[in-house]
Amino acid sequence: MVDVIDTAGDAAGLGPPAPCRVLLLEDSGIDADLVREHLLMIDDHAFDVQRVETRQAFIEAVTDGGPFDLILSDFDLPDFDGMSALAIARDRLPRVPFIFVSGMLGEENAIEALKKGATDYVVKLRMERLQVVVRRALIEARDRNELADKRAALAESEARLRFALEAGRLGAWELTLATNRLRVSSICAANLGLVDPADISTYERLVEHVHPDDREHQQAMVRQAVSSGSPLDMEYRTIWPDGSVHWVQVRGRAVYDKDGAPTGMAGVSLNITDRKKAEERQLLLLEELNHRVKNTLAMVQSIAKQTLRAAPSVEAFPDAFQSRLRALAQAHDLLTRRHWQGASLSEIAALTLEPHVHAGRVKVGGPPVNLTTGVAVSLHLAFHELATNAAKYGALSAENGRVDLDWEIVKPGQTTVRDGVSPFGSSLASSSLAGSGRSVRDGAGALVLRWRESGGPPVAPPTRRGFGSRLIERGLAHELEGDVALAFETAGVRCRLVIPLSSRVSPQ
Repeated sequence: MVDVIDTAGDAAGLGPPAPCRVLLLEDSGIDADLVREHLLMIDDHAFDVQRVETRQAFIEAVTDGGPFDLILSDFDLPDFDGMSALAIARDRLPRVPFIFVSGMLGEENAIEALKKGATDYVVKLRMERLQVVVRRALIEARDRNELADKRAALAESEARLRFALEAGRLGAWELTLATNRLRVSSICAANLGLVDPADISTYERLVEHVHPDDREHQQAMVRQAVSSGSPLDMEYRTIWPDGSVHWVQVRGRAVYDKDGAPTGMAGVSLNITDRKKAEERQLLLLEELNHRVKNTLAMVQSIAKQTLRAAPSVEAFPDAFQSRLRALAQAHDLLTRRHWQGASLSEIAALTLEPHVHAGRVKVGGPPVNLTTGVAVSLHLAFHELATNAAKYGALSAENGRVDLDWEIVKPGQTTVRDGVSPFGSSLASSSLAGSGRSVRDGAGALVLRWRESGGPPVAPPTRRGFGSRLIERGLAHELEGDVALAFETAGVRCRLVIPLSSRVSPQ
């Protein structure tokens, strides 16, 4: 059996009374009415009483009928006892006050009930105590619940803070100024290359891990933040146990007592080594870009001057100049795709000669060779000049003409495979292909490139050297620090380059 009794009332002059939902376990209707009458005398609450009489009804009410603000229970029931009801309530509604209202006398019962978790024990013969007991229980429950809610909110806030710190890889630290005691989180210790936070339990131990060149700055920034009250925000290098150098960013603020005296500091730390390395790389890239832009502008200026000087007429200048600029742009496009890490010799050769290779008129071959950016650009411009000349006047201008471009790696003292001669010193095969005789440094090999045209119209030596010839014979030899021989033989143009192997030109 379940009864619902409404005991709502108004608190005179104090606004609406606080609602209070009561679960009453009582088998006697008369005693239930008596309880209701005494609850009505509590003028600062409006009581909504739900009465149950049996064990099953009580369990159902506790399970489904809540939330309740107060549980009142008889001690002795026909099919149930109050101590069992108390155990059920403490298990399922541990924060709800539980008060026994019983006709049974005896301090032993009351003491046992309080030990089991009851809030209080009221004897029906002294029912007037119920008002005081209920009011006190509700106030205490409210305070306990507020405190529990605050603790739960604080724990949740701390959990969110820990999650945010861990997600941001931020280490937390706290310094006590009076003792120089330092408390750090695991992440904060890891930012210094340490596994155990106890390894930096004092400020002095922390300073030991700071790079010697940054210690004075670090300590000065801490003193300034404490004395001025300004936020602490600094970056400094740390030395990890393995000897490696890393960067850390530290932010914090001083803590003061009620008299304004500093008592400590607290804040966070972040390992910014990756960011510092990225900044260094960015600076290097900017410097490299500045260098490349200057070199490119100088090269464009040189191409313009040389093209203008070699052009047969002013009208012929734009086409020749634009052609060479396109060749330069092609080389830059290739190097950009390779992130300016250089290119292979095969790539450079194919960049200019690919259309002719597909047509079966150019044969390109040789072992894998790596070229740095400067060498790649120079060789590409040289191939462009040779190919342009071949297309206008040489082998590629005739239907049956062809070009062979090959290269090989030759060690000091070794003869070339195709020529049967040594490319070193002044022992080049024929006078027409003899270079300057510049010797390759001892212990280094050389890259030997050959450009040979055949099947084209007869070649007559030019009366004057044009831009392409000067680029190959002078500019290329200077840029590559090697020997260059260019011959305008009747059967076809031939060019032979001997380039010392180095970090700029190296076999794969």
